[in-house]
Amino acid sequence: MPSWRGCGWMSLAQKDYAVLARESMTKPHLSLPSISVVLCCHNSAKRLPETLGHLEAQEIPKGLEWEILAVDNASSDGTAKLIAEFAREHPHLTVRVVNEPQLGTIYARQRGMAEARCETVLFVDDDNWLDPNYLRLVAETLRKNPEISALGGMSTAQCEGSEPAWLARYQGWYAVNGPADAQPVLREEPFLWTAGAAYRRETFDRIRSLPFLVSGRRGNTLDAGEDVELSELIKLAGGKMYRHTGLHFRHYLPAGRLSWDYLRRLCYAAGAVSVKLDAYRLPVARSIWPRQILRSWWAQISNVCLQIIRYRLMVWQPFQSATQRDDRLLRLVTYRGRLSALWSYRQEYREMFKRNDRQPRTQP
Repeated sequence: MPSWRGCGWMSLAQKDYAVLARESMTKPHLSLPSISVVLCCHNSAKRLPETLGHLEAQEIPKGLEWEILAVDNASSDGTAKLIAEFAREHPHLTVRVVNEPQLGTIYARQRGMAEARCETVLFVDDDNWLDPNYLRLVAETLRKNPEISALGGMSTAQCEGSEPAWLARYQGWYAVNGPADAQPVLREEPFLWTAGAAYRRETFDRIRSLPFLVSGRRGNTLDAGEDVELSELIKLAGGKMYRHTGLHFRHYLPAGRLSWDYLRRLCYAAGAVSVKLDAYRLPVARSIWPRQILRSWWAQISNVCLQIIRYRLMVWQPFQSATQRDDRLLRLVTYRGRLSALWSYRQEYREMFKRNDRQPRTQP
């Protein structure tokens, strides 16, 4: 990963966010940036009522303009009808629905970027329950810190049924990173999950011409990686990403996602998508190997085969703890996914690097 120069986040971390709230009331000339809440939905009718309820409950300060923009991504369960009914029942809210027929998370997000009318785009998944102060904190933080291109927060799991004992250890696979801090800080980050993250429209304008290699999830598939790619494109365009540890939402996890088999499938899918993300990762990776070797398909498939052999041997070593064995099993599954994708993309692998090399890199 490229090194990130300091940009004053330590001073930002000392700010009193209660002061920002008071300033929004006492200094109306400091206008709040407007927010388009983009809900990307695929067959979301069962999940949306709770998510929309938390949006309706937002504590909106005077001067903050916002809208709910739902992107119906090839749904067949009446998702658009449910949102239309919500709009009729809440006429004080600005609610719109647009259609994106091409199935895939990134296509829905791109549609949301294009259709949003506000200065800020806040992506909220159909299973994200925002705290009541979420929109206010996003607007106030972006107003006071123009250097921020994208802003993320914290999230905790809202499990259907009992929480598995292993979830805390592997929560990152579910875009969960912990509760809000009692003393919030801003810190610069190299990566943000898209769920719950806010982006300035000007940030999207800078990356509009850059190609996306990853489609994200499509229906019931577990393909992902669009969050990583979007973060990498923002960095290529010279943008800065921060996390506000006072921003918080709950991520609803149905029982079907809380099985060990589902986690293994997540790891396999992550391994598979890592091949496309090599186009961003390997050109800046620190290694004793020459860059041309690192970017070689033969080198990568040789390495992953060696890693699979290594982890297969480690999994069955005696006297290891159950946690160690689980970690190694998941790493093995991830490498298997990578091996499968490397073989599938053996003809296109070099071209993915060439496409990325043609894009300008703006230094922050």
